[in-house]
This record gives sequence, C-alpha cells and structure tokens, in this order.
Amino acid sequence: MRKLVLAMVAMSVLTLQAHAQQRGADQGPTPEEIEKKRNAADLDRKYKAAIKNSKSNTEATSKKDPWANMRGPADGKSQ
Repeated sequence: MRKLVLAMVAMSVLTLQAHAQQRGADQGPTPEEIEKKRNAADLDRKYKAAIKNSKSNTEATSKKDPWANMRGPADGKSQ
C-alpha cells in the first residue's frame, strides 16, 4: 500500500511540469501576437499593391517613347 501511494505521488510530481506547459497552450493568442499578425497582414497587403502598381507603371511607360518630343517630324527618315 505504501509503495502504491509513493508511486502515485511520484507520478503526479513528474507530470506536473508537463501539465503546466500544456496549460499555456490552451489559452488563445495574446494581444501582442494579434497585433503582430495584423501588422504583418497589412504590410503584406501594401507590398502586393506596390508590386502591382509598379508592374502597371512599367507596362505603361515601356510602350511610350521618351524622346518623341525631342525629334523633329523628318528626323530619322531618309528622303
């Protein structure tokens, strides 16, 4: 009987640390973690918008001739 009681006490002491670690996992995210996730999502959204805007600006400017105003009507044409 005494050995059984000692074994039960030993088991409860050994499992106490694992139980304490698991108890923290049951709780939801902290306000700091929620804020970090929100900031990361906002930053990601802004990054994607900037990349999309950059691509659309690149396509629009690549079709335009930047020297069009500098040339005369007959420049580059042989007559």
